[in-house]
Amino acid sequence: MKRFIFILCLLFVVNGFSQEDKKKKGKPPTQTYQISEDLQYVYPRPKPFNFITGLPRNYANLGKGIVKKENLKWLGLTVVTTAVLFAGDEELITESHSLRDIGVTKEHKYITPGGVIDIPTNTSAVMYHLGHGNTSLLIGLGFLTVGGIKKDYRAIHTSSQIVEGILTLGFLTQGSKRVFGRESPNKKTQTRGRWHGFPGWNEYLENTSHYDAMPSGHVATLTSTVAVLARNYPEIKWIKPVGFTLIGIMGIEMMNSGVHWASDYPLGFLIGYAVGTVVTNSKITKIKKETHSNHLKGFDTNLTFNRIDGDNLLGVQFVF
Repeated sequence: MKRFIFILCLLFVVNGFSQEDKKKKGKPPTQTYQISEDLQYVYPRPKPFNFITGLPRNYANLGKGIVKKENLKWLGLTVVTTAVLFAGDEELITESHSLRDIGVTKEHKYITPGGVIDIPTNTSAVMYHLGHGNTSLLIGLGFLTVGGIKKDYRAIHTSSQIVEGILTLGFLTQGSKRVFGRESPNKKTQTRGRWHGFPGWNEYLENTSHYDAMPSGHVATLTSTVAVLARNYPEIKWIKPVGFTLIGIMGIEMMNSGVHWASDYPLGFLIGYAVGTVVTNSKITKIKKETHSNHLKGFDTNLTFNRIDGDNLLGVQFVF
């Protein structure tokens, strides 16, 4: 947690100074990026600490989105998928242990040089750390650095959105964990883990793994980061398949190490993708170029007169 806070504070400071510096130097109010022949993304000049001021709007938009008819199918799919995986949770945990045959251990090992940040030193820790907030923050710091050097608004906004997504997720995932109160596989006291929601504040902090399995915060965090990257750079087609593959790999590892059940993942994925979508939608202005002909919708008809082999023919020509 100390390392997470350190990187987050570093991003706060660098982001604030970097964006304020752009404002002082009279940078253009917007930058436009050509995504495809008929689509442009327009980004406003980044504002300092925009990833904090946007938090209330994110929660409001999430609340509006959950009741929209077009989103109910995703909620329904999450419920069904969770139920199916729940039925096979014990078997899936056992199957995940096959990772140990290829050298992926149950234990996560790290070194902490200078006491600043944990660096994974074995394969299982690397896989598990993909969904750690530190990893996403470092990705955000990378985009912020590139954006500051190249004066690239899109990169700076991507960095800010990654941080905003993590901050938005904090309340949602931690609140949900306390509501469900599900035991992790390595602490289970009954088949598929006991559910005892709404534990006391101190009880949760002292025995976290007895209550924090559902939903997976690691899946939510990595999913939100992938969604932010994919939605800001839709022309880069490999972001989603690579990102979703990494989410799957991390999910299997967390089952192998006893951190999560498979049925903890659908809700984590839904929350993460929803947050990533809401955060990006509020920051990107999309300009679509209409691609259509000058003809009116439907078709026109024209009469034609032709003479073929001495015969006069009357015809009708349809113009679409």
